[in-house]
Amino acid sequence: MNEPQEPAEGRKRAEKGEGTAYFDATKNTWVAELSAGRTRTGRRKRLKAYGKTESLARKALARKLKEYEAGLDTSTTYTVANAVNDWHKRGQKAGEETRKRDRYIIDGQIIPAIGGIKLKELTADDVDDMLLHYSKTHATSTLKKIHSVLNRAIKHAQRRDKVGRNVATLIEEIPEGIAGRPSKSMTADQVKAVFKASEGTWFHAYLVVSNLTGIRTEEVRPLEWKRTHLNPIEGEVCTCGQRHRETLPPHIEVWRSVRKTGDTKTQKSRRTIALPTMVVKALAEHRERDLTWRAEHDYSHSAVPYVFGTRNDTVKLARNVRRFYRGVLTGAGLNPDDWVPRETRHTFVSIMSDLGASDNMIADLVGHKDTRTTRQVYRHQLRPVITKGAEMIEQAFGGDD
Repeated sequence: MNEPQEPAEGRKRAEKGEGTAYFDATKNTWVAELSAGRTRTGRRKRLKAYGKTESLARKALARKLKEYEAGLDTSTTYTVANAVNDWHKRGQKAGEETRKRDRYIIDGQIIPAIGGIKLKELTADDVDDMLLHYSKTHATSTLKKIHSVLNRAIKHAQRRDKVGRNVATLIEEIPEGIAGRPSKSMTADQVKAVFKASEGTWFHAYLVVSNLTGIRTEEVRPLEWKRTHLNPIEGEVCTCGQRHRETLPPHIEVWRSVRKTGDTKTQKSRRTIALPTMVVKALAEHRERDLTWRAEHDYSHSAVPYVFGTRNDTVKLARNVRRFYRGVLTGAGLNPDDWVPRETRHTFVSIMSDLGASDNMIADLVGHKDTRTTRQVYRHQLRPVITKGAEMIEQAFGGDD
């Protein structure tokens, strides 16, 4: 290993503006220093860099001077871990669930792999190596999330002059990971078994709405009664603000979600859907049961905002929905480890497809931007109310309680 060089006799005097260099025997290294003006308080600001040789120390000082003149932070202790933690604390603007997911990625993948690397020294190869390493144990979708979190964290550091460039943007292709857990759909018989196992509970209506309309779980939980019309509207102005000449069938206006902004996932997701008879019946029974329970237990039973809200009129948490779902699956004779609530949407798409619905129609119903998403993810809507979907559901479930 090369030892630091001792200072030579008769060294050439440094040019003006190059600073000074000297050997620090206590640290056994060369030190290069340069005056960079004064701080706001009048104290002299000096840039300092180290190296095993005088030449290396001066080169390090030149780099630091360049960073200083570019307005960048010249400290050498800011690591990747500092960057992702700062972004998550100050820069990330997202809902609770997204923040929780990104925190898991930061603590579980990014920091263990590259957290100790100084941000200024992070290279594209470091990022590539990390993604290749995780490609052996994680799905491609997870690799994309890891890259996205790191990319946004470095951009946040750039905006605060902690680093000059974002090496994450140099990664053109994310490696392919292992096959993820495929989403599944239930058969009509399995859906009926789940409906039967949930009868008499609020969750029965929740499952009927989810499976027979295809709206997202994040759209079902904040569904409001003022957006839910269980009776036909004859030539009136409905709450969507549009005047309709024809009679509108029972329908729901899917206008909100539990996302931080409260809006739906995309503009196309903001849609109005006609309700099959079975859904209308389940919702009517649910409302009657809920109001009766509230009156008996001294809870407010007027102006209840949410269809599936808590007794204190807040939106139910996703984890509570998952807990109820697992119990119902067990009662229906299904393995609760095999299913998650979001797959009710896959079930709706599968049933519609089996009944002969086109990709365009399914894309309109479920709120996809285009049919490519429908085909790739599972299987969208321009008119105020779509009736064809409800008619097809009637064929599969009509007359069945």
